[in-house]
Amino acid sequence: MSGVPAGETAYIRGDNGNALMSYRSFASIVGVIAALMSSVVLVAGAAGVVFLLIEGRPLPAIAAFMLSAAFSAMIIILIPATHVTIFEGAAPAITIAQQSSVNFPSVTYAVGTGEGKPVARIAKSFFSRFGRNRWEILDANDFLARGEAIEESLGRALVRKFFGKFAPAYQSNVRITWNGEEAGWIIRRPGADGHADLLDLSPATTLDRRAAVALAVLVLGSEP
Repeated sequence: MSGVPAGETAYIRGDNGNALMSYRSFASIVGVIAALMSSVVLVAGAAGVVFLLIEGRPLPAIAAFMLSAAFSAMIIILIPATHVTIFEGAAPAITIAQQSSVNFPSVTYAVGTGEGKPVARIAKSFFSRFGRNRWEILDANDFLARGEAIEESLGRALVRKFFGKFAPAYQSNVRITWNGEEAGWIIRRPGADGHADLLDLSPATTLDRRAAVALAVLVLGSEP
């Protein structure tokens, strides 16, 4: 599901390779560039704050902090909101709708059925970009966090940030937990069989399959 240019049709395939579902790719380089630029602004602002504090100038340090935070937030606003409809044949099966137009300090996606019935919510903090990417899976009714999806390790996450775009072998797999138990994995790095970009769920998990598919689409399909 990853690597499909924006606007083109991406397919979700079963174990036999047949297409089960499809959606219009929403991958955009704008989000990647905006996240990179906002990170640079925050790091530069933090360095300026530290320097000014060492110089004994607290008021300019406060001003530098506020300006860097404001510019970073303005850059994040440029990231387009995500709205995806996943089709099963010609009928809509799953919808993913971003709840706000601003991705800072966090962004929440509402997952629903084709008829609009809520299934779950998926939330991600902007600050997880600086370490291991982490998504919270929230109950559709009480909005409490019931599970999460997180990259397998900090080391793998850092390798992915620097080299993941050059080769799939540098990607980081994502572990999914639900109600305190392991629910499965999103496999981004090719295994011994050479397969990657897979959603591997435990047969015993109670996590709604539609929420799991939406999560995998967000994880795998958000980057070009």
